[in-house]
Amino acid sequence: MVDIISHVDGRPDFDPVSLAGLEPVSTIEGRNQTKADVSFFEFGDRRVAVKSYAPRNLLVRNTLGRWLIRRETAAYEASAGVDGLPAFLGRLGAHALATEWVDAVPLKARTGARLDDALFDRLESIVAELHRRGVALADLHHRDVLLAENGRLFVVDLATAWVLGRRPGLVRRRLFERFRESDRVNLARMRARFTGGDVQAAVASVSPAAQNWHRRGRRVKGWLDLLRGKNRG
Repeated sequence: MVDIISHVDGRPDFDPVSLAGLEPVSTIEGRNQTKADVSFFEFGDRRVAVKSYAPRNLLVRNTLGRWLIRRETAAYEASAGVDGLPAFLGRLGAHALATEWVDAVPLKARTGARLDDALFDRLESIVAELHRRGVALADLHHRDVLLAENGRLFVVDLATAWVLGRRPGLVRRRLFERFRESDRVNLARMRARFTGGDVQAAVASVSPAAQNWHRRGRRVKGWLDLLRGKNRG
């Protein structure tokens, strides 16, 4: 059930109060204590997804949770109108936000399947338009790319997105360029993985600088995984 939050900032055609007392149709719990829960609601002809850090402990909720919701809100606002993103319905206080609920499944569920290369041409167009708007996803992953039965693609989870902003300084611009290249590398890897291509060759095709940046990032991630006790693979 959703609690009414004192401060809401929703789209004019969406009243967050309408969620009061509703039980979600389903909920995807965060994979760990640093991840938000996503609950899905249906009322009338409205289908809404609510991403919330409210179930997390006090420390995570009021530090990481607040920060990521603020970042994701900024990314959705900068991306308003981009085809391939669920419609942003508004921020629900400090710890939650709402988007359109899209009926689609993540590409992760299609692991092992051979997908049409044209699908990734469409994904590339979505990512390119985000970059044109000054938004780099920074962590494009097949968990966050959804495929509908009608073939439409959606990119979700903009929590780690980097927004260039209207008057970026040198550091912010450089970071945006790095994250933009990271998106291109991750897209190339994803395309190769799901279409039967050579992943290493796909990464190398982006640019030498992107390849080096990706290699360093993978090395750091490997160290972090070891520290967290995760198997590398």
